[in-house]
Formats: sequence, structure tokens, C-alpha cells
Amino acid sequence: MKNTKTKVIATVMAVVIAISSLCVITAVSANAASYEGSAQAHASEKMGPMTTSVPAVTTKLNKTAKAYKFVCTGQTKKGYDWDYTADNSNIKVACKYDFKTHTYTFKFTGTAKGNTTMNFKYRLNDKTWVKVPMNFKVNAQKNITRVA
Repeated sequence: MKNTKTKVIATVMAVVIAISSLCVITAVSANAASYEGSAQAHASEKMGPMTTSVPAVTTKLNKTAKAYKFVCTGQTKKGYDWDYTADNSNIKVACKYDFKTHTYTFKFTGTAKGNTTMNFKYRLNDKTWVKVPMNFKVNAQKNITRVA
């Protein structure tokens, strides 16, 4: 009888310990979940923006982007013609010409950090060159800004 009484007491104690442990685990889990929720809810207030996105292309002066786009029109007997000189080689220039609309679309991209003064020109017609002086800044991430 003594042995049975000990087994009953041990079983009751095991059940009490199991229930207590389950309550503690549930309370800790609930508390952790509410902490995560509050941390996520207030993260933007505490940290602010992590990164600023740089647009892929801009046509505006003094606006930093991955590339600067310049659009103009002109037509020669051969279609189109353009040229430039620059005091620095940290800018790459590409041109797409639409023969239907006679539109030039120039894309300027930075290849290295630095400032560039450029004498850019394109043909309006067979006799007329249009000169467009341009100044660029390229930052360390090769983002470009046309400043004039």
C-alpha cells in the first residue's frame, strides 16, 4: 500500500510539473510574440530609412540617377550626326536615333568618380550644329548628376 501511495503522489506531482511547465512555455511564447510585434510596429520610428533609392534615369538638372537622358530632334541627309569633347573620361555616352521621328535619345552614364565638363553637339540639319555645354558630377557609386 505504501508503494501505491508513493506512485500516486509521484504521478500527481509529475502532472502538476507538466502543467506548470506548459503554462510557463505558453506565457514565454506569448510574451515573445507580443515583443516581436511591437518591435516591428515601431521599427520605422526608431531606425528611419535604411537606404535611399537612386532612380535609373533622369532628365532633370541637379537630380542624381544611374543615368542622365537627353532628348532632342534633328535630321541630316544621312540621318543623324553628333559629337563631344570632355575634360575627363569618366562619362560614357550612348545614342539611339529614331529615323521615323528624327529624335536623338542620348544616355550619359558615369564610369568613375569625378567632375566632367563636356562640349556636346548634335546636328539639327546638314548645315547647323547645336552646341550643348554640359557639366556632370559622378559619385563613388557611379551615379551621375548634370549640374549645368
